[in-house]
Amino acid sequence: MAGVAGVGADAERSRDSGATASDEAAVDIVIALHACDTATDDALFQGIRQRAAMLVCSPCCHRELRPQLKAPAPLDALLRHGIHLGQEAEMLTDGLRALLLETQGYEAQVFEFISPEHTGKNKMILGNRTGRARDADAVRAEIEALKRFYGIRTQRLDGLLGGGMSAAGNPGEN
Repeated sequence: MAGVAGVGADAERSRDSGATASDEAAVDIVIALHACDTATDDALFQGIRQRAAMLVCSPCCHRELRPQLKAPAPLDALLRHGIHLGQEAEMLTDGLRALLLETQGYEAQVFEFISPEHTGKNKMILGNRTGRARDADAVRAEIEALKRFYGIRTQRLDGLLGGGMSAAGNPGEN
């Protein structure tokens, strides 16, 4: 297929190298299917960094937040069960990712893309670049409130983006 390329990337190495989006070929769409744990964050970061028009990610293996998650008092009775804790960590992880996309000028959606009878890993995060971020301060406040509520200290995409910024800036700069 002409004009289609597969590219592997390491978000941390790219960020630390000082490379910018203009140093690389233009990317229209970033697709990451069943990207394990924080590989989804790396793919989203690369797409944001390169100002891709569309981000399509099917996350898998939501491990990063689960050990950090502290069950808030009203949810303790539910989240003491491992399966519920895992489901909450998955929802929180992908919800934070969607909010972070919104701070970067993407319209974000999270939805099921295939029937759960075919696979339990059937969630899709879709980001369409609009170039207009939602009110970055308001979204950032939502992100911080969720992190505080659940006791979350770090989330990879948030860290790669430098803890937040407006759509006008470059990822990783405050």
